[in-house]
Amino acid sequence: MDEVAWIEARTLDIDTTRETWALAARHVLADTAGDYHAVITVADLAEAVQQRTRIRTRHAASLWLGDVLYRVARACHGRGEPLLGALCVGPDGRMSDWYSDTVATVRGDAIADPEQHAAEERLDCYRFHGAELPPGGGVPSLPPRREPVRRAPDTSRATRSAAPAARRTTTARKPEPAPAPLCPTCFMVLPSTGVCDNCD
Repeated sequence: MDEVAWIEARTLDIDTTRETWALAARHVLADTAGDYHAVITVADLAEAVQQRTRIRTRHAASLWLGDVLYRVARACHGRGEPLLGALCVGPDGRMSDWYSDTVATVRGDAIADPEQHAAEERLDCYRFHGAELPPGGGVPSLPPRREPVRRAPDTSRATRSAAPAARRTTTARKPEPAPAPLCPTCFMVLPSTGVCDNCD
């Protein structure tokens, strides 16, 4: 069977393209919701909807996927379903900026904690879309906490800190050589005489 040819998004109406991507995104997200605690990254969802529709774009997903997910959220809300877009996370497992705005626009809810809200919404998605849940019905899954970067203690520091500050030395950087003088007429490097051999 021949592979279906790609269609470039720029050759289509934007609204038609994004509605088509939204339909595909709904299917991809519903499939994702079938696995307890599963999520999909922005990059993977963007790739999946283009593959499913055979409509591709060279624009970064950050420029168009938020609108696609808004359309998915609107459809979910119209059907009385949990918002599937809560399953789409950034590379660090956190929600993108579009999430709070979308929930506020679609449901009229102001969100104080987008991560907690999305975790609870994801759990509703898993329940609604038939994921196999653990006894007790499952729990919301938050992204890993961002810990401050801590360096391992330097064991040799104690002996070094006793040394007087004056004994510490730094390596001086060599100064950059001054640019060679150029002839103002032909822009060739001038010889040490200062008279251009080319223009003489």
